[in-house]
Amino acid sequence: MTVMQVLRASAERTLNLGLANDPGAVQRLQPLRGKCFRLQAKGLPEPVTILFLSDRVHLMGPDYEVVDCAVTTTLSDLPKLSDTSNVTKMLQTGQIEIVGDPVLAQQAAQVFLQLNVDWEEFVANHLGDVPGYLVGQAMTKIAALRPPKGALQDRVQAFLTEELRVAVHPLEKAILADDLRDLERKIKQLEARIAAREQA
Repeated sequence: MTVMQVLRASAERTLNLGLANDPGAVQRLQPLRGKCFRLQAKGLPEPVTILFLSDRVHLMGPDYEVVDCAVTTTLSDLPKLSDTSNVTKMLQTGQIEIVGDPVLAQQAAQVFLQLNVDWEEFVANHLGDVPGYLVGQAMTKIAALRPPKGALQDRVQAFLTEELRVAVHPLEKAILADDLRDLERKIKQLEARIAAREQA
């Protein structure tokens, strides 16, 4: 077995474990039963090809050819795919390429994005109540530490504009645009006066 086959088998086992412990997973898998989805992300060593079954998934190798939908994008753009308005913009700008049924791509993403596993109960069933409780508390704390959506982008923008002064603040940009419009208006007035004097 190659390293990629071992990684693929481990990922498949982990995904199926999560799906088996999510009460809503079977319902989300039903419309995808028998369908195959491929994700080619620049930066991954091989494409991720997922064959959906009624209650689990199989990760197929890169040579599997029967694919109902294929998505090509970059790793950094993957989180943006959960918002349908972003997908439209990304398609228009060429950041993402979809071959096949785009609805299938969204359904495939939702199978994993809506994964809802009670990890506390899962760990408690295998290791006991105390470790399960501790894992549940840790998961709650980790979720609370995660910054709100867009907060990191706002922090980076503030750092670049306020601290390093390498990016222009939106207010400065608006003032500059107004000044340029005023200058353009004055230049047109001056050109009109010069043209009028030349004709006189």
